[in-house]
Formats: sequence, C-alpha cells, structure tokens
Amino acid sequence: MYTPVESPLVSLANYLAARREAILNNWRTACQNDPACNTMANLSREEFNNKVPFMLNVLEDRLRHLPLNGDIKVLAEEHGLHRWQKAYILEELLVEIHHINQMMLNELRQYWKLYPTPETERISESYEYLSWFYTLSINGSVEQYTDLQRIDASSRAQFLQGALNDLNEMTRQRGDLLRTASHDLRGSFGVIQGATSYLNLVEADEPERKQMLEMINRNLTTVREMVIQLMDLARLEAGQESVAIRSFNAGELLRSLIESYQPLATQKGLVLQADGPSDLEVESDPLQVQRVVQNLVLNALKHTDSGWISVSWARESDFRWLISVQDSGPGLPGNQDAGSLSQALAPTPESAAAFGFPNAEENAREEAVVQAPKSSKGEGIGLSIVKRLCELLRASLEIETKTGEGTLFRVRLLMRWTTD
Repeated sequence: MYTPVESPLVSLANYLAARREAILNNWRTACQNDPACNTMANLSREEFNNKVPFMLNVLEDRLRHLPLNGDIKVLAEEHGLHRWQKAYILEELLVEIHHINQMMLNELRQYWKLYPTPETERISESYEYLSWFYTLSINGSVEQYTDLQRIDASSRAQFLQGALNDLNEMTRQRGDLLRTASHDLRGSFGVIQGATSYLNLVEADEPERKQMLEMINRNLTTVREMVIQLMDLARLEAGQESVAIRSFNAGELLRSLIESYQPLATQKGLVLQADGPSDLEVESDPLQVQRVVQNLVLNALKHTDSGWISVSWARESDFRWLISVQDSGPGLPGNQDAGSLSQALAPTPESAAAFGFPNAEENAREEAVVQAPKSSKGEGIGLSIVKRLCELLRASLEIETKTGEGTLFRVRLLMRWTTD
C-alpha cells in the first residue's frame, strides 16, 4: 500500500488531484440519475463542468497551504451565471451543488480510511476546508442566480425597450440590405441595358457583339441568382419555411454534395476537400442542412481566388455534431459598412481541461465582430439566408476570420431533434 510521505493535508490534496477526472465523472453520473436534474442532459462535458475544476484547484491550494489561485465565491458566481444562461431552474442548481459536495465528502472519507493518521486535528481541518468550499460554492452560485432573478423581475420594461430597439435596428439593417440588393440589381440591369443598346449599333462587328452577348448572359445569371436569394430570404423572414425532421446519414449526404461541386472548384483551380466520417446518423431536416452547406461552399468558391476549401464534419458529443467550411480566401473585413451582414459570432469555448487550466480566450470572452464583404453577387444575402436557416434548424453559427488568410464557418447542430 502507498504510504504518504508529505503532510496529511498535502497528501490529501495530491490524492484529490489524482482523482479529479473520476470526481467529475461521478458528479455528472449522480446528476444524471437525479430526477430533479433535467437541463444538464443537453450540456457537453465542458459545459457541465464549467468553473468547477477551477474551484477544486482552489480547494487543493488551501489544503497545501499555498496562496489561493482564485476566489471560490467569484468562480461560483460565474458558475451560477452560466447555469442561468443555460435555462436552469434554481432547484437544479442547488441539486448540482449538493452532488459535487457529496462527491468530495465521499472522497475525504475514502482517503482517511485508506490512509489513517494519528493527527486527528488534520482530519478535522480537512472537513473544515470542505465545509468552507461548500459554503462559498453554494453562496456564490445561489446569490448570483437570485440576483439575476431579481434583476429580471425589476427590469422587464428595460428588456422590452431593448427588444424594441433591437427590432428597430433589425428593420434598419434589413432596409440597408434590401437597398444594397436593389442597387446591385439596378447595376446588373444597367449593364444588360447598355450591352443591349450596343448590339443595336450597326457598326458593331461580330467579336464585339459576341462579347456583349456574353456580358448579358453573365448579368442575367447574376440577376436570377439574386432574385432567387431575395425570395428565399423573404420566405424565411415570413416564417413560411418549415422543417421535415427525419433520421439520415449526414456523412453520406455531405460527401455527395461536396463531390457535386468538384467540377466548379477544378475550373477555378481550387482544391475542394471533404473530411468526416462516412456514417453519421443524425436527426434533422436533410434538405435544410444541404441548403446551409450549399450557401457556404458557393460563397467560398466565389470569393477564394487561389488555394483550397475544406469542408469537414464530426460528432462533437452525444448531443451535437458540427459542420465546418474553411477557405484560404481574403477573409472578412473588420469594419461594418452599412448594407452588409455583420454578426458577433466569434466562438467562446469552454475550458476542456479537467484541471481547469487558464484559458485567456475564454476568460476574456471578447466578442469578435465580423462582417461579410459587399458583393455585386449578393454575398450578404447568402449569409443572411444561412443565419436564418441555422435558426430554423436550432443550430448555432460561428465565424472565425483573418484578413489575408481565410474564413471559417462552423455550424453546430443537434444530434437528436427534441420537441419543445
């Protein structure tokens, strides 16, 4: 049997660190088996753990008598905010806190049975530290949660005013988008009209007439695409699109779809690559999923002059799967010109580490605002359609972009469709 050589509390801290993954897994299992916990079923491992690994780090620092690398109450407040955002009810939050503390209590009991010590005051001290952990974790989480409830109850008028402002802003942006589209349509019609008038000139020779006819055909195709996109967007905004949910093999659908675009990629000298499992059974609307990917791939093909386009898909967890479309194009500009689509869609990842390693990106949670470039071919309309389709599919849309290096669109979808 292993005999601790450090002081009992330091040895206990090392033991808890070695048991970290088991503690977190047992905690989740206990919550899954508790009928009072319902919302957590939709959370990934990282979302469920949230700030708890950081809180356990602080407890272990206390056991080692080291300077505390964090404040448990503050971390618990952030955890309470997270659970509020995930639509937990207060009872679920309290049950979760009870279970994590029960897991820690069981670990202490198990440790002192394995490694009894004559220093009974150290045993008593360890339970005092656990009580300190429990008190701060429940106070921080519940105080934050109840503060949010009070704010919500007292500020509904402000929320309604904010919603009205958002609606007005959406109306303005929609008007800007339609004005831009109208301008682009007028420009295309102007080219067509000018080329048609030129064809009526008697002195126009055959090569010039052929050139004008090609120009007319190109612009007629552009006009047709824009009108179709405007009609699609109008149907989505009017709520006239519906979903037909069924099980299907997403890997098979996506691979076949990407193969259909290979000739267009070859024509432009681009490498179009598909990566993902051949078998990925999901529940969604295959037609709407296909429309999302079509819009993103066509957008990448239009705006990437050289290099490659990568389309990949994977199961992210038991609850979600994702599709990513990445190109080596010019990237999206950071400014927000009127009439183009701008979205604060930069991802804010959860910490994936059981030990709660610091994640500057997550802690800062800085929103990266990206904007689709203007295009006479209606790129802004296409991205508006993608966003609306994602809302229809209960999917999230994230954008990462870097000027001169390309853009990544990531769509997260449900593995199984849940009824409201």
